[in-house]
Amino acid sequence: MIVVSDSSVLSGSAAIGELNLLPKLFGKITVTETICREAGHRNAPEGLRELFSSIPSWLEVVPDPSPYLEETVTLDSGEASAITLVWQNRPASLLILDEKRGRKVASALGLKITGTAGLLMEAAATDLIDFDDALQRLSQVGFRLGSHVSATLRQNLAKRTGR
Repeated sequence: MIVVSDSSVLSGSAAIGELNLLPKLFGKITVTETICREAGHRNAPEGLRELFSSIPSWLEVVPDPSPYLEETVTLDSGEASAITLVWQNRPASLLILDEKRGRKVASALGLKITGTAGLLMEAAATDLIDFDDALQRLSQVGFRLGSHVSATLRQNLAKRTGR
């Protein structure tokens, strides 16, 4: 399975000190060259710039797919490249993406998606982190998550773990 991440998930995970969850959960994470360039931009969050200044072995940078899917024309180029790459590798792929518009496009295309909060739920289900603590830290760095989303994730976590 190919796991493709957009920069927001990497940034959020870095901001709360949980980048290590990605290789623990998925082994290798794939990003496009566009996402790599965005991550290295001087306006990118510091944790993201640090990650891409010395790319770890679990992070694979691949060429941008071409052409991007027509459905992604309204998205930024990082999201468009990630969605197109996952589309090209369906059904053996997972997209990790947080932005609402990008998730809407990916869902309409029938792609398998999760986001930062979903990653945290998955990590909590395998006893790698405390879910509520991780959500609180995410909130402290400015990540917005609707109460209905966090409630749904807590319910899913309880079903999976029996807690």
